[in-house]
Amino acid sequence: MKPVVLHSVNPYLFRTGSWVHGQVSRLKRWQPVVVCTRRENTDEFPLDEVHAWKDLSAPRQWWERAHKALNGGYFPFMAQIAKRRGARLLHSHFAGKGWKDLPLARATGLPHVTSFYGADIWVNSRSATWRRRFGELFEAGQLFLVEGNAMRKKVESLGCPPEKILVQHLGVDLSAVPFTQRRAPESGHVRVLICGRATAKKGHELAIRAFQRALRERSDLRLSCMLIAVDDEQRAEVARLEALVRELGLEFAVDFPPPLPYSAWRKSLERYHVFFAPSLHGPDGDAEGGAPVALIDMSAQGIPVVAASHCDLPEVVPHDVGGLVFAEGDEAAAAAALVEVVSRPEDWPRWGRSGRAHVEANYDLFRQVAELERIYDRLT
Repeated sequence: MKPVVLHSVNPYLFRTGSWVHGQVSRLKRWQPVVVCTRRENTDEFPLDEVHAWKDLSAPRQWWERAHKALNGGYFPFMAQIAKRRGARLLHSHFAGKGWKDLPLARATGLPHVTSFYGADIWVNSRSATWRRRFGELFEAGQLFLVEGNAMRKKVESLGCPPEKILVQHLGVDLSAVPFTQRRAPESGHVRVLICGRATAKKGHELAIRAFQRALRERSDLRLSCMLIAVDDEQRAEVARLEALVRELGLEFAVDFPPPLPYSAWRKSLERYHVFFAPSLHGPDGDAEGGAPVALIDMSAQGIPVVAASHCDLPEVVPHDVGGLVFAEGDEAAAAAALVEVVSRPEDWPRWGRSGRAHVEANYDLFRQVAELERIYDRLT
């Protein structure tokens, strides 16, 4: 019988959480069991065992909430599932869940590992309350997984003992990502893509302004902004960026295609030649962490990348391996790097091949899941 790992993430699963689903659903030697408050997007992210508080009857929800207030902060049904399934490990996803799961870890006596992904570290590090919580989490938890070495340094700077931090790369299923060598279009336009949630850390405004500069030298450029907005603030940001495009007179060269489900989004990448990733630190301190999984997807597909020197982006796309890296937040440098990549189509196949090879060696989902299972083995 496989040992059971109890995964705690809420909701299971948010729309952009493909990397969490990959880690959980592809385990082979360990059996994943998810506990959460509510479930979402189950068609996109199916999993056999997901136990949600919202799925309980109304009286049971009330009882669970009352007992959570009395027992130190955990839903009793989660501890019961851990016991019934014989769980041997608790894996919390995001710092917030890691801290909230401390009472559950104490109640079950399970070894506790927490994965950090970005905003959960960078934004929260500005809060005195969260710095105290980090101290509690670092003292009680057994291990903390980070996406890359820039994130490792950030977590260590918050007081986590270095021996408790481990770089565990995220991964993509390369068997589902066809490699297509990019070549300059014989006629028509060079299509550039930016995508992601409509948040400041993605650098979308900088991308549009840098694109305007690049367009002066390369009138054949076209930019697609595939932005995801899940709340009013993000929808307002999309509207602001659309207004910026009109203000700059770029409607002829910039479009805003609707966001797509993950599988359809991957298919849509076939029409693009270059990916632009100008991520930066947002005004609230938010950062990638980490690096967006989209960056791994792009290199896996063979798309040349123009990326900022932000957090762990250069670890995913080393300079002149999968594309070119420019100084974070530098609009002129971003435009120059974009023009250089677009103007060197003879290098697109090389960047595509070397980017794919780098992903295969360091970000293959099955290799990373196998390493995650070895981590579980060591912890138990």
